[in-house]
Amino acid sequence: MAAYTPKYSKKPSNKKGLLAAIRRRFPRIRKKKALNAGKPQLVGVTGRPLSPGRTGFRVRLLLFVVPLVVVLGGWLSYQCLVRSDIFRLTEVSVTGNRKISRRQLIEKTGLTRGTNLFVFDVKAAEKRADELAWADQVDIHIFWPSRVVVTVRERQPLALVNLAGDKGRRLFYVEGDGAVFSPVQPGQDNDFPVITGELTTLGLEGDHISTGTIASKALEFLHLAARGNAILPVQAISEIHVNADLGLIVYLVDRPFPIYVGTKRIRTKYYRLVKILERLYRKKKIAKIKEIRMDYTENKVLVAMVSPGG
Repeated sequence: MAAYTPKYSKKPSNKKGLLAAIRRRFPRIRKKKALNAGKPQLVGVTGRPLSPGRTGFRVRLLLFVVPLVVVLGGWLSYQCLVRSDIFRLTEVSVTGNRKISRRQLIEKTGLTRGTNLFVFDVKAAEKRADELAWADQVDIHIFWPSRVVVTVRERQPLALVNLAGDKGRRLFYVEGDGAVFSPVQPGQDNDFPVITGELTTLGLEGDHISTGTIASKALEFLHLAARGNAILPVQAISEIHVNADLGLIVYLVDRPFPIYVGTKRIRTKYYRLVKILERLYRKKKIAKIKEIRMDYTENKVLVAMVSPGG
């Protein structure tokens, strides 16, 4: 008996054969699909997978928009702080100043009432204040939101120097390191030893006394006296004259006779002079002294007395 075949039966599909043929013809498609099979796909808000091109566009858009929003937000915040009255200066305290007036500091630093402290440049203001003649260091501290404290460290003069200028000779303050920093104004303290002589040729270069020069030996001598020795303190020295041939010539406040120190072994000669003066004061012979020569010989001191007739 013959097998029954339905009249409208479907023909066998050749789909499988076509796909197989394509895969055999283009094997890379099958490999690429196999490689991507395990990778996660990016999905959009609708749940549909995102194409690589669309994903890259959105990433680039975010990289542009996010920094722009941050910058814009920062700029708006800055403008609000600048215009705010919260950071307006209401109080300025100044400490450590004796020679420098409060008004000078306010003018130099720009710390006027109402200044916005949020945009105030502290470093620039400190630099301007350091230009004041008596200013050694000026520190500005902001106490938010509206208070400022200015701390001043002033220069400490060791002596005065007598210098020639356009209007004749004039006294200037000099620090222990040799810096000449300000002329003596009327009414200012001038109770310091005075260094005299031709300093411009014996050590003064510009506004500073150079180390190792004859003029610097005078500073060395005064440093020793400034330690507070009871017999020869710095307050007991009236003048130190600097001479190219004789070196240092010291004059005391209460005695008119010269003391020839020279330029060598300043420390040794200072303490030797202290012993000599102590002996003369103790024996009450100081009034009879004509001169003291500490440069007489290497290890000897000549103390010349006033002659009975003169």
